[in-house]
Amino acid sequence: MNTITSAKYATLLRQNDFKATTQRIRILEILDRSKTPLTAAEVHAHLSRYGIDLATVYRALNKLADAGVVSRVELGDEFTRFEFARPFTHHHHIVCMDCGTVKEIELCNLDSLANDISRSTGFTHIEHQVVFRGYCASCSAHHKD
Repeated sequence: MNTITSAKYATLLRQNDFKATTQRIRILEILDRSKTPLTAAEVHAHLSRYGIDLATVYRALNKLADAGVVSRVELGDEFTRFEFARPFTHHHHIVCMDCGTVKEIELCNLDSLANDISRSTGFTHIEHQVVFRGYCASCSAHHKD
């Protein structure tokens, strides 16, 4: 663990009223470095050499998500995934319907739709999470129309 990044995560944890434990710091480090959202089991696989059990990982992820330090990502299967929360950035995901590869999509032009929904329903602070599905470049060769 790099002391500079550890200090970054420790500060983030303390700002959100958490103790900066080694387990929490390592969880944040794994999620921050990951290019895709991870399940608790996937996070645990990265941490197993440190003797951190799966129940601890689940508890920590859920508490961190409740506090907004990490985000829950639902991709339409039975698994909740988690990713490092990055304030002021918004993205969606695309999932390959064959191999399950997940990619982030940085584009989002749904703000005007959210504004229209707000005006028509009276709801405020509208959030959305969109998951696109398709075939990745590798799998699309097997699924020609």
